[in-house]
Amino acid sequence: MHPRRCILNIKEKIMNQTLEQLIKLQEIDHRLLEIKEHMGDLPTTVESQELEMASLQSENEQKQERITEIEKNIRHHESEIEDFSTKMTKYKDQLYLVKSNKEYDALSQEIDHMKATISESESVQIQYEEEKTELEENIKLNGNKIESTSESLNSNRTELKSAMAETTHEQEELESNRSTIFKKIEPSYLNTYERLRNARDGVGMASIIGQACGGCFSQLPPQTVIEIKENKKIITCPSCSVLQFWDGVEE
Repeated sequence: MHPRRCILNIKEKIMNQTLEQLIKLQEIDHRLLEIKEHMGDLPTTVESQELEMASLQSENEQKQERITEIEKNIRHHESEIEDFSTKMTKYKDQLYLVKSNKEYDALSQEIDHMKATISESESVQIQYEEEKTELEENIKLNGNKIESTSESLNSNRTELKSAMAETTHEQEELESNRSTIFKKIEPSYLNTYERLRNARDGVGMASIIGQACGGCFSQLPPQTVIEIKENKKIITCPSCSVLQFWDGVEE
């Protein structure tokens, strides 16, 4: 055999093998996409609900910590008010026992100071009580959200588990086969296929339909169709760049 013809045969054989592997890869990716669509939005929904639950629970924990701090402050102000009230009563009783205006004025000033301090503590205490009430209401609202989300999450988890049980084994096998095929394809063709697949909703390679591209359905030149049907070299669609092959079915 002529050396040039031999080289062409080898290149053709390699190209046929690459084309074959790419076709197998597209078939696997198509099935993996079907499995993903079968599960729908469940994986994303479950993950989103889990994050929402965790966020609400963390928020409630922080609010509860603040309530504990507020209660401590309220007890401090209650004790302070009680202490100053006792002293103020004592000073009022002493007013009737003083013998000079100077002593009377000093006690009166002390009583006024006690009144102001008690009033200030009571105002702060009211603010704390209001904040505590608001926090408790927020915790209750979050609790209701957690309860409703938990019910929906449990239902979605069950549904997702059921969907995964139907396809897990097949998906694992497909992923394994995909990894094996990956190693058999020249990186330049593999990169082209992956780029197209990611850009065109999972379609990196398509079988022609009649005289049209199976990816974008644009009409292909007659000579291009003939070459594609030979399945001897890798040809891209002039319109969408998707890799073309022929599945042997005449339309």
